[in-house]
Amino acid sequence: MGDKNQKTPKNWPNDVKFVSDLQFSGDLSKNLQVGNPNCSFGKRDIELMQKISVSKIYGLNSTQHIYRNPTALKTVRIDSLADFPNHPASPYYGLFATKNLLSGQLIIPYYGLVTKNQDAFEESDYCLRLNNLAVDANSIGNEGRFVNDYRGILDKPNAEFKEFINIDLNRIEMGIFVISNKSKEGIKKKQEICVSYGKGFWSARSGKSNS
Repeated sequence: MGDKNQKTPKNWPNDVKFVSDLQFSGDLSKNLQVGNPNCSFGKRDIELMQKISVSKIYGLNSTQHIYRNPTALKTVRIDSLADFPNHPASPYYGLFATKNLLSGQLIIPYYGLVTKNQDAFEESDYCLRLNNLAVDANSIGNEGRFVNDYRGILDKPNAEFKEFINIDLNRIEMGIFVISNKSKEGIKKKQEICVSYGKGFWSARSGKSNS
């Protein structure tokens, strides 16, 4: 099983380092560690977060396998949009489901370089805020960096960014989740996974698209 999982995802760019764990600038891991005095999240916020084993998302028993050996996730794939000129992110890429995904489930953690907010690269299109920290997948990250904004693709987003607790490491992380709704429709196999980047993203980056 190890040989099958230890590989870079198809269509992964050569100039971006593939990882399947957060990469920390300096000693910032303690800021995300539940129970650490330096944790930047309040008790109430932590209580509301889902507790999820990331190793189980990858279908593995050992957390060490994922973190030592970057592992492609089997439930998503990166597809080229070059053959779809009307797609707003064409000719770049999108993130697609390889199986039916359930309402509310974690699709994939969002990994990249963790820095302090003030040290984040302002021009990056792949930077998310995690309380007083930033997770930037511009030059290092996982498949989550390929999720597109829903505008021009779907009527509404079918996924969202949410914090959760990775119980394998007792650590707060950012993940891409299937949006929970009354219909519990989830995301179908082969459907593109789309979030809302937020109006602020488009205000600051008029005319740019995900790649």
